[in-house]
Amino acid sequence: MTSLCTRDRAQMPALFPLVLLLSLFFACDPAPRDIRDYYFPARELAERGLVYVYENTGSLPGPDQEFTYCLGVAQDTALFLSVTQYDGNFSPRQQTRQEIKNDGVYIRDLMLLQTDSSGVPVPVATELLYDRAFPFYLNGMTDNAANGYRLRFQAPSNETTTTYVSLNRTVRGDTSITVLGKSYPAIVFDLAGEVSERDTELGDISPQFTGFEIYAKGLGLVEYQRVLSVGATLGGRLTERVDMDTFLERVERPAEDHSTHGH
Repeated sequence: MTSLCTRDRAQMPALFPLVLLLSLFFACDPAPRDIRDYYFPARELAERGLVYVYENTGSLPGPDQEFTYCLGVAQDTALFLSVTQYDGNFSPRQQTRQEIKNDGVYIRDLMLLQTDSSGVPVPVATELLYDRAFPFYLNGMTDNAANGYRLRFQAPSNETTTTYVSLNRTVRGDTSITVLGKSYPAIVFDLAGEVSERDTELGDISPQFTGFEIYAKGLGLVEYQRVLSVGATLGGRLTERVDMDTFLERVERPAEDHSTHGH
């Protein structure tokens, strides 16, 4: 007579497929990972806006430093981040208003500032075609999903050309980075983008670029690189954060020096 234990052992191989099937149905999905602390700290920046100073690490000619002013703005139940980028001559070149939502960061407005022949910044409005710029939750389904934006605009100086700009961020993984004299946990994003110009007279061109961004916990963007072509890169690395008063002193100092040299 076959014992109960022997019979159970004999039936186990036949049960394996059923066990696997049930495990697929009843296994719990891992909780999504919250990475909002790696983006710019909007609530902290609502109390005091800060200018992020990046040293130029690219291979192309350019200023030694670039500056990004980040200011958190709380409106009713919404939280926004106002971001103004300046070039090495302290001239604004881009203004962005971002909404900080529960699932990520969304671009609500993006204004380009292009200088005319006299050096005066001329605002260029853009139309956002896709606005989700940064995810706050990662899991098995979205780790490899691209997050980014796509916009288009027409420069007043060339009304026959429509420019499309797209940028996608894909999570590469975790790392650590030493910046501002301290080591921080960080996340690396790979970049893939395109700048497409469609001209009704000259035709279309669509150069592409790649690169990476590193976001440190509690700080936001601390390092970036854009690879435009072989040997041609744009890049920056965070060297300090200063308040706006300190930044304005630096803006005024070159003007004072220039005035002194003029006498």
